[in-house]
Amino acid sequence: MVKLYIIGNGFDIYHKIKSRYSDFMDYVKKQDNDMFEMLEKYFNTDELWSDFEETLAYIDTDTITDDASDFLVSYGAGDWSDAYHHDYQHEIEQALDLVTVKFRTHFTNWILQLEIPNSPQANIDLNSTFINFNYTSTLERAYRIPYKKILYIHNKAVDGNSVLILGHCREFNDEDSFAKNNDEETDPRIAQGNVLLDDYFKETYKDTETIIKENSAFIESLSKINEVFVLGHSISPVDIKYFQIIKGKIQKNAVWNISYHQETEKKEKIRKVSGLGVELSKIFMKTINEI
Repeated sequence: MVKLYIIGNGFDIYHKIKSRYSDFMDYVKKQDNDMFEMLEKYFNTDELWSDFEETLAYIDTDTITDDASDFLVSYGAGDWSDAYHHDYQHEIEQALDLVTVKFRTHFTNWILQLEIPNSPQANIDLNSTFINFNYTSTLERAYRIPYKKILYIHNKAVDGNSVLILGHCREFNDEDSFAKNNDEETDPRIAQGNVLLDDYFKETYKDTETIIKENSAFIESLSKINEVFVLGHSISPVDIKYFQIIKGKIQKNAVWNISYHQETEKKEKIRKVSGLGVELSKIFMKTINEI
C-alpha cells in the first residue's frame, strides 16, 4: 500500500503536547493580559478559544467602530487639530492590528515554546507521505521523518520570523463590504475606516486555492496513494477544500482510516469523509492507538 498521512492537532495532543487552543489562551493571558482582554472584548470567547481560526471571521466590528467614534471630533470644534483627521482610523487600525499582527506574533512564539517529544508514540509507516496541518516539528523530531517527505500545508514554526498561515473560510465579497456604501456624503474618516475593516477580512481569509496552487507539485505526486490515514484532524470547514483536492488526486478506491478520540465524533467524521465521495466500505474509524 502507498500511504498518505494527514496530520492534525489531535496528533500533537496525543503526544501530550500542550497545543490545545485553551493552552494558547492560557499563554496569551500570561504573556499579554491587555491583549487577552481586548480579544475577549471583540470576539465570542467560547468560540474564540475553541476554534479561533474560524472565529476570526466574526470579529465584533460594531464594538470597534463604536469605540473609535469617540475620536470623531466635529470639524467645527473650536480646538480642531489636523491630527483629528486620522484619530478615528488610527483607533480602528490599532484594534485590527491586535488580531492581524500581535495575535500572530504571540501564536508563533507559543508554538515555538511547545515541548516536543523525542521518541515516537504512534504506529506510523515511516516510508509514507505526510501532509501536516500542524506548525510543530513532531514528525521530524519524534519520528525522524525527513523534511522532504512532509508538506507543512500552513508552514512550520522555525523561529520568530516564521509566517504561519491562519485564517477563516468566509470568503469576502462585495455584499460583505463596509466600504460599498462610501459616497460623497460619507465622512472621509469613516470611509477610510470602512476600507480598513474590509482589508481585515481579506487579510484573515485562508486562501486555500492559492495554497493548493503553490503546492501543486507535491499534491500531483499523490496519484499513487491507495491508503489514507487522517490522524487528529477534525476535517473542519476551514480545511475541507484540501480534503476535496486530495480525494481527487489519489486512487479512486483508496482506503481511508480516520482517527477519533471520542465515540461521539465517529458519525460526524464518517459523514464528512463520505461527503468527499468516499464509499462507506472504504472508511474505517480507529483510535490513534488502534492505528
